[in-house]
Amino acid sequence: MTLPFSVPSALRRSGAGLAICAVALLQGASAQALTISSFKGQGLDHIYGSYAPRGDCTKEPRVTIDDRGMTFRANGRTVTPPRVEYSLTFFGQSYEGITAAFMPFPVSSSNFGPVYMFVNDDEKPGVIRFEADVPRGQRADPFHAAFTGAGLFTLCKGSAPAGTPPPPRPEPAVAVQGIPAEWTNLASLVGKYPGTYAKDNIDLFNRGAIAAALKARLGPKMDALKTNLSVVTPLKRVGNYYYLSGNAQHKGGEEQAYVMIDPARRAVQVGLWERGKLTVYAPPTGARLPVAPEIKTLLDNSPPETAVALPGTPWEVVPVSGRAPIAYVSAAGSPNIESLSLYCEGGKPYMAMLLNKPTAGRAVTMTWNFAGRLVNIPVQRANTSGTQWIGGVTGTPLVPLLMQQSGTVMLRLNGRLEGEASLSNSTAVLRTTLRGCVRL
Repeated sequence: MTLPFSVPSALRRSGAGLAICAVALLQGASAQALTISSFKGQGLDHIYGSYAPRGDCTKEPRVTIDDRGMTFRANGRTVTPPRVEYSLTFFGQSYEGITAAFMPFPVSSSNFGPVYMFVNDDEKPGVIRFEADVPRGQRADPFHAAFTGAGLFTLCKGSAPAGTPPPPRPEPAVAVQGIPAEWTNLASLVGKYPGTYAKDNIDLFNRGAIAAALKARLGPKMDALKTNLSVVTPLKRVGNYYYLSGNAQHKGGEEQAYVMIDPARRAVQVGLWERGKLTVYAPPTGARLPVAPEIKTLLDNSPPETAVALPGTPWEVVPVSGRAPIAYVSAAGSPNIESLSLYCEGGKPYMAMLLNKPTAGRAVTMTWNFAGRLVNIPVQRANTSGTQWIGGVTGTPLVPLLMQQSGTVMLRLNGRLEGEASLSNSTAVLRTTLRGCVRL
């Protein structure tokens, strides 16, 4: 299967850049959901209570959330999953609303199960919505279907209050002076953390030769480095090199950083991600430092230097010689998706996906997540290298949602979070490019 146009040449003509950004939390892209086996002490008591359609807990289906977790009752069955997945980035890295996304019936660490559960749905306290995520052609389990087909669940009368804010966070610790990092004492600092909250921490930013080298290399970006190492590993060593990495609070993949140190060359190298775009501050003279295996893993799961910063770029009309133009948008915040295109072929709408590195297999599922409304598009390999993929969108709500929604849409590949795409200018572009195959 091949695309009806040359994606690389079309992109060169349009001047569109790459947008490949990360979703990794500190060390890997898989850490986007928190596994919870007990809700006690997790700061989730503000959603405790029993919920049912129309708030009538005398009937089923219903769900109860308490210290033990979640208990589901339907069709005469009671199920209390031993663990649930709490998605930390379902609505984007910068989301600050009250809606929480859970996967209550996970199958494995890479398969979050067939049901999504949105508590305080649509920013409304005490409202739960369930949504099915079942592959096309498969039928949902009757127990799960009882929840996904029941409409909105609301907090039952007399149940525990819901929607109240969680307790305030504790005050930060008082700053203290740590040990200045010098070219000569790094071996003794391995295993210690940078910070200003204990005397045996490393002073990486204020005093010492390493701090001076970082300031000289980063200049005004030094504050961004401090923020992006708020959650940080201890200093580690591989061979003759020292390194650490981290991210801003709840901003893994979007605001993160690594630091490599070569005491022999008296050189530092910093990788700094801001709004999902990587900039490498390499030594001013000589080659870049070789990265440690852990840093390489971070880089593999994060955006390269060619990335476009979040929230991405507007949709574009890209002319293609000899055929109708295509609708194009760069991906943002994705470790794998470079761009997405929609076009008409044979009177039907199709979606093309361009990846920045090969992906194995003959088929994958690409998901558009419109604030919890999921549109799954099965796509098939379109070239031998596994970087171009296409799939039909006939019969799906993808085009209407792209034209009706605003802001950004979250992206996934086989259930894995893959960043965002802007919805800016999507309506005008899709009207221009898809009028030959979609009723608009």
